[in-house]
Amino acid sequence: MSSDKSQHEGNASSKRKLRLINNPIRRYDAVQKLEWFLISAILMILVIRTQLWLTNYPQLGGGGLHIAHLLYGGIFMMVAIWIGQIYLNRGARTAQAIIGGIGFGFFIDELGKFITSDNNYFFKPAAGIIYIIFIIMFLAIREISRRQKLDEQTALANAMAFLPATITGEFRKDEYEIANNMLDQADQGDPRVEQTRTYLKQAAIAPTRPPSRLARLIERAHERITAISLRPNFGKWAIRVVIAWGLISLLGIIDLQVDLGLQTQTTEQVPINSVDFLDAARALSILTSVVFVGIGVFKMRRDEHLAAYSWFGRALLVSIFVTRVFSFVEAQFAAVFGLVLDVLLYAAVAELASQDSQKKTHFGGLGDSELGERQNGEDGEEEEPQVPAARA
Repeated sequence: MSSDKSQHEGNASSKRKLRLINNPIRRYDAVQKLEWFLISAILMILVIRTQLWLTNYPQLGGGGLHIAHLLYGGIFMMVAIWIGQIYLNRGARTAQAIIGGIGFGFFIDELGKFITSDNNYFFKPAAGIIYIIFIIMFLAIREISRRQKLDEQTALANAMAFLPATITGEFRKDEYEIANNMLDQADQGDPRVEQTRTYLKQAAIAPTRPPSRLARLIERAHERITAISLRPNFGKWAIRVVIAWGLISLLGIIDLQVDLGLQTQTTEQVPINSVDFLDAARALSILTSVVFVGIGVFKMRRDEHLAAYSWFGRALLVSIFVTRVFSFVEAQFAAVFGLVLDVLLYAAVAELASQDSQKKTHFGGLGDSELGERQNGEDGEEEEPQVPAARA
C-alpha cells in the first residue's frame, strides 16, 4: 500500500516537473512591454525598407557570400534574451522589449526568402503576410490586456517585484504608490503583505528626474494634438475627411472593376474564373467600409452622433484589418501611407466619440445613474427625458 502511495506521489511529482511554469503570475506592466516590442519591430521594418530603397538595395558580402540582415535580427534577439536573464534593474525589461522588437523586425523582414523556392526577398505577398502577422500580434496583446486580472496572489507578487529597485536606487515615488495600491488588493491576512509594506516605507525614494528630451517632445506633441481636437471646427472637418475617404474608396472600386474607361473595354463577357480573387476580395472589403460610412452619415443627419462615430470607426477598422492586407500584397510597403491615414482618421473619430460621450455625461449636471436611466443602451442614443411630476 505504501509503495503504491509513494509511486503515486512520484508520478505526481514528475508531472509537476514537466510543467514549464508552475502557478504562472503575470506582470502588471506586461502589456506595455509587449506594445514596445510590437512598435519597435514595425519601426525597424520601415527603417530597413526605407534604407534599402534609398541605397538601391546594396548587398553585404562578396565572393559568393551574402550577409542577410536576418543575422542581425538573431544577434539583437540574443542580446534581448541575455539582458532579461542577467539583469534585475528596472530598465532591463524595457530594453529587452525594444531590442527584442528590433531583432524581430530584422528577422521577419526576410520572410519572402524563406517561403519561396528561389529565396525571393521581393516576393509580393510577403508584405501582406508580414502585415497579417503584426495584426495577429496586436490582437493577441489586446486580448491579453482584456484578460489580465489582478488577484490577491498576483497583486502581492507584483508589489514584491519592486524590491530589487529599492536596492539599485531606482525606486521612484510613482512605483511606491503602485506597489502600495497592489498591497491593498492582496490578502491582508498574509504576513508578507505587512512585511513588504513596512520595507517599502523604509526604502529610499529615488529623486525625481527631469523628463528626457524625447518625453518632452512627446508631451508637446500630445498637447498640440489635444488643442487641435478641441477646436470648434475639428469635428466637422474630421467627418468631412472621413466621408471624402469613403468616396475615394468607392472610386477605387469603380476603377478596379470598370477602370473608369481608361482602357478599351470589350463587349466580350469576362469568365468568372478569370477574375482575380485578391481584387474581388479587396473590392468587397472596400464596399463594406463605404456602406458603413453611408450608415454613419445617415446617423449623423439624425443627430445620433455616437452611433455615427461608431459606424465610421467600423468602416476604418475594416480598412485597417482587411483592406490593407490586400493593399500590402499589391503595393507592398508603399501601402504604409494608406495605413497611416486610416489610423489617423480612426484616432480622430475615437477622439470625437470620447468628447461627445463626456459632454453627455456632464451635460446639465447629470450623474452616472441618471444618465444610465436616460440611455437605451444602444450606440449611446438617448431617450426622451420624462417630465417629473409636480410635488405637492
